[in-house]
Amino acid sequence: MSPRFYSFIWLPFFICCLFSSFAAQALDTEFGTSYTYKKSTFDDDNNTEQQSATGTVSFYFAEKIALELSYTSGLYVKKEKQPNFAGAFLRTTTQFTDVYGTDLIYILADRKATFQPFIKGGVAYVRVKQVVQDDNNNPWEILYSGPSPSYGVGFKLFITQAFAFRTSYDVIQTPVNNETKINDISGRVGISWMF
Repeated sequence: MSPRFYSFIWLPFFICCLFSSFAAQALDTEFGTSYTYKKSTFDDDNNTEQQSATGTVSFYFAEKIALELSYTSGLYVKKEKQPNFAGAFLRTTTQFTDVYGTDLIYILADRKATFQPFIKGGVAYVRVKQVVQDDNNNPWEILYSGPSPSYGVGFKLFITQAFAFRTSYDVIQTPVNNETKINDISGRVGISWMF
């Protein structure tokens, strides 16, 4: 990996240290986790399966503003019959995705409210690896990565003062190659803890 990549990943931690050095009191910290899974089956030779897990840590340096650092690991597998001159062959595409995100969150309610809607925006570093294999032939890989804007909306529903259910609608412009990006939209449901 390039030194530029490492500097991008460590930058949020330096920002957090900067905020904490100027804060007169300890920062409120929130940890969260979420998981998504989806499978679509058309027949034995045509199906898709995807899953992802996300971990987050948020530092509240103001009453309604937080800096959120996140990591998402995703897996997508697609199997489909492809026609050719001999009939058809089975193509399996496996995609591994790593997303390192840094977002500012603004809470649209009082911090002590049970229901807390929020908006967020920031930047993410997306790394994608695709492995494509046709029947039993040797697979080939497609690699691409880069920084992408991210934004989203959601809400937290506190069950206790420290424990909450959290759901969000997130959009990240995922790079497909060096020139093209697509909007990667995901809905997440998870839990979070305040410390």
